[in-house]
Amino acid sequence: MHKLFIIMEKKEKIINIITAILCLTFVLVIMKFLLAGESYLLLWVCYITLFIIIIGLLKRNPYLILSQVIILLIPDLFWTFDFLYLVFAGHTLIDLALYFPAQTLLQKIVSLQHLYTVPLSIFAIYLMKMKKNYKVLLASLGEIVLIFFLTLLLVPEGKTDINCVRFTCLNINLNFLPYYLSWFLFAFGFAAISYFIMTSLPFLRKKESTKNKKRF
Repeated sequence: MHKLFIIMEKKEKIINIITAILCLTFVLVIMKFLLAGESYLLLWVCYITLFIIIIGLLKRNPYLILSQVIILLIPDLFWTFDFLYLVFAGHTLIDLALYFPAQTLLQKIVSLQHLYTVPLSIFAIYLMKMKKNYKVLLASLGEIVLIFFLTLLLVPEGKTDINCVRFTCLNINLNFLPYYLSWFLFAFGFAAISYFIMTSLPFLRKKESTKNKKRF
């Protein structure tokens, strides 16, 4: 019993550290937008999901965290790949990290959250454990729809294309479908693929009790 208490105490400390790192990141995000005077930039999906992940950490709710991770996972992998390509090749490949060299120091620090938000969130889920729950996927898809329309309504046309809702952020031709349809196709597809990957990882799942196993 004493060993179990020590393990739980260590897990709580690690989750608190993760929460503190992401809270500090979000404070820097707020500072960035206060200095820029462009509050609408908070509608970037990476900042919305970061805020909700922090709430999930504070509530110790792995499902809330998971609902945001599956939205971020594949886009952040693309960003990380493009960023590393920029670092080693001197230029971007798909233009996701194209803006990085021209940023101020604070902006660069904030942008680097793409590298660690998802890994830290997955580690927090590992510490909390979870079960497969399709409501998480449905919630994420609903959030994607909400973000899309909020971005269209609240971000002035001609400003930075937040969440790529008006035209693609990638150096990739997506003209094989009407753009809005392809946007939803990719956003929903990425979230669904990420959900099934995450829920298939055995180290993230709660172990079934021996009693439950005997019922089958």
